[in-house]
Amino acid sequence: MILSLITVSYNTKELTLQTLETAIKEINASKILKDQTEIFVVDNDSKDDSPKACEKLLKKLKFPHYKVFANHENLGFARANNQATEIAKGKYIILLNSDTITHKGGLSLLVEALEKSDIREETANLTSSGKLDKLGIIAPTLLNPDGSIQNQGGSLPSLKTVAAQMLFLDDIPFFGRFFPSTQHTGMSDFAFTSYSEDNPKLISKDWVAGTAMMIRREVIDDIGMLDGNIFMYGEDQEYCMRARHHHWDIAIHPKAKITHFGCASSSSKNAIHGEFKGYLYIWKKHMPTWQLPILKTILWTGAFLRQVIYTLGGKKIPATIYKEARALLR
Repeated sequence: MILSLITVSYNTKELTLQTLETAIKEINASKILKDQTEIFVVDNDSKDDSPKACEKLLKKLKFPHYKVFANHENLGFARANNQATEIAKGKYIILLNSDTITHKGGLSLLVEALEKSDIREETANLTSSGKLDKLGIIAPTLLNPDGSIQNQGGSLPSLKTVAAQMLFLDDIPFFGRFFPSTQHTGMSDFAFTSYSEDNPKLISKDWVAGTAMMIRREVIDDIGMLDGNIFMYGEDQEYCMRARHHHWDIAIHPKAKITHFGCASSSSKNAIHGEFKGYLYIWKKHMPTWQLPILKTILWTGAFLRQVIYTLGGKKIPATIYKEARALLR
């Protein structure tokens, strides 16, 4: 197998079926992927008959290589993906969210980029050379349902990059470009890297979203699988952090496109609280102990600022979510 595709589902039956249909359409149209791809659906105890529906669809489409896991509990994103990764045979493995639509070339272009990449042992110095000498993880350009670019990825977590994100420093006009941020969505130059069709170059990142993350088998052999201690949110940052520390390069392909519907499989409350919990876990695992109180202060301040902004804007639900997020930091 050249590719193992893993989709984790949780009460998103119709979206998951759409994800599988569009992915299989792309696979069957690709010379490099057809008959050389296996699909794993890992269902985290859905109550909407997702496993049976997925099994029925895969049989109907006569897809030759697949397995559907029907878990009897919600294992979370990382553990569910690991469940399939353990038996996957692909040279490359892609973690694909169950709320996505794969466009033509959305998978094959990623595989081709990894196939063409030369793996050399020397460390890639992206800051000075911009070269991708040891490409281990690649992601497509994510699109919103309206076709606009969905920002993803950013700089590796640090006190500086989290502060830029949480305190809106990367949103400051002109000056924002001097603040690399954990989330490349603000005004910094990092957020304005060209994603146009005319740009043939891969876009280097410190981390990319687990929404559609293709991983070279050698990376898994080197650093292991996702951290199963993270239930959901932050596992992609933590994984890419380990990869970068082992000198693997990470990039986004400007021409490979996948539409992502966002929080279709989780609430914004889960996403925001999961992000805070993810940062706390990453700091406890990877960072010096003395930094944790500073991180909590940054997160608390960022949550408070958002609570005030949403309250003044009359948006009670997000204001409450950030108020509850501050309680997680006690």
